[in-house]
Amino acid sequence: MNKGWEQRKLGKVACINPKTNIPDNFKYVDLESVVGTSLIKAKLTTKQLAPSRAQRVAKKGDIFYQTVRPYQKNNFLFDINNYDFQYVFSTGYAQLRSEINNYFLFSYLQRQRFVNLILRRSTGTSYPAISSKDLSEIKIIFPRNSKEQENIGKIINLIDALITLQQRKMEQLKQLKKAMLQQLFVNAVCKIKLEK
Repeated sequence: MNKGWEQRKLGKVACINPKTNIPDNFKYVDLESVVGTSLIKAKLTTKQLAPSRAQRVAKKGDIFYQTVRPYQKNNFLFDINNYDFQYVFSTGYAQLRSEINNYFLFSYLQRQRFVNLILRRSTGTSYPAISSKDLSEIKIIFPRNSKEQENIGKIINLIDALITLQQRKMEQLKQLKKAMLQQLFVNAVCKIKLEK
């Protein structure tokens, strides 16, 4: 291992599932709310109406790691300024409050190599899951220098943002192609009918 890097258990570099008080009103994030690394929805609810799994009160910088079916990599780095409502995540996520750069740690947790380590410690076949305790025991490596952590995290975050942007553009182009093909065939059918 590089001299400027160190290896420690995840539970030693991040507080996992910190204790918090659930607010009276909040936006609830369940396992279907995060796709890839994007939060696609959050349901406004109350403490009384929310499911019992609503337990993880988000703080800016927290990482939410999906502990059920971790191979999906539906994890989220919470960087939302929650002025109107607090966000509360399901217990289907492990909440990590990192002592090292959160962008660096998030990119590390998204690596396939890390996911493979998780899957080896997971239980269940249809819905493999890892406990927060087992998650905390997995060793990670990171640069000792916080500036280096920050730089690596920024670069990877920028690349992820560019990939997401390109994926959106590709999806829009696919939709445009589909619409144009439909229009083309409608026009062709109309022309054939007119010629008859």
